[in-house]
Amino acid sequence: MNKRHFLYLDLLGIIGAIFFAVLCGFIIIFFVSEEPNAAIASFVLGPFSSPFNISTILNKATPLIFTGLALAVVFQTNIFSMGAEGQLYVGGFVGALAATYIHGLPATIHILVILIFALAGGAIFGFIPGYLKANWNANEVVTTLMLNYVAIISTSYLINNVFKDPESGGFARMPFFDKDILLGKISGTFPVHYGIFIAAAAVVFVYMMLYKTRLGYEMRLVGQNIDFARYGGIKTRRIIILSVMISGALAGLGGIIELMGVHGTYKDSFSINLAFDGIIIALLARNNPIAVLLAALFYAYLQVGGQVMQAESDVSRELAVIIQVLLVLFVSAQAVFNYLKQRSIMKNKSGNISGDKAVKANVV
Repeated sequence: MNKRHFLYLDLLGIIGAIFFAVLCGFIIIFFVSEEPNAAIASFVLGPFSSPFNISTILNKATPLIFTGLALAVVFQTNIFSMGAEGQLYVGGFVGALAATYIHGLPATIHILVILIFALAGGAIFGFIPGYLKANWNANEVVTTLMLNYVAIISTSYLINNVFKDPESGGFARMPFFDKDILLGKISGTFPVHYGIFIAAAAVVFVYMMLYKTRLGYEMRLVGQNIDFARYGGIKTRRIIILSVMISGALAGLGGIIELMGVHGTYKDSFSINLAFDGIIIALLARNNPIAVLLAALFYAYLQVGGQVMQAESDVSRELAVIIQVLLVLFVSAQAVFNYLKQRSIMKNKSGNISGDKAVKANVV
């Protein structure tokens, strides 16, 4: 069975997971709604019913593309980092400081400085769990989850006490960014901010890095077999640290893009589990950057469909959350089955090799 055949089977499995998750959602609609056909029509067609709804899909997909890419990169190295949420907050916060307190630069240069600060903030915060994993084999799930709380609570304290805008009243936020450094909208009737183009550029960059550079090859090799990579002369500790830092930089960039494109300032708790949604997107995309783009758009489509359905029918938008949870279950189950199947194949191969050696020994 060749590689392309495995790819087709994997794609078929993902499509099947999406189909059954959506089908279960429709079955629930028939049980809870008095007008199920109208609710399903609103859910399926509503996101495309107006330019505003389409632009909402693109705006919601933009930060998800960044968090999906961040997690796809680190998952390629077989590091199950859960730290993108904290890195998103830190990167967004550092970028917001540059946006608020650096003055006197031309708008274009200022925007570049802001993006660099956000990249650096996320990367430096990602260095911590990467270093712990590379040098002391600290469990990355535990360290990144704990550091998420450190990042969220620390930035919340700073925004409520140190950097809070005196004119914000009861809202915990920084002063609003200058209008000339905001990511503008394409048009008044199609209010997609220009961050979607930065996200598309990030997809191309990550794809080229993973599949067209030596660094990407080494990252993927470490993820597939770290012992083989080490014996082959690859500095595995360096690769582990770099992968988590690159992941953190992408998450931090996603944070500041969301702030500059949607909120216009740094405000407390601006992320509604964007990074944890990124885990679902990376799983759906099988860590492929191009597929991350498609998965993020589909995930945003589900969110907008839930909102339109709630507005136009008697079904709550929480149904979209149910479908998202079912997606996680189905995709995760498929991944587990694939892992067990691969283990079984490897055991059979090793058993056959041992048997062949025994036969040769008896013959000799």
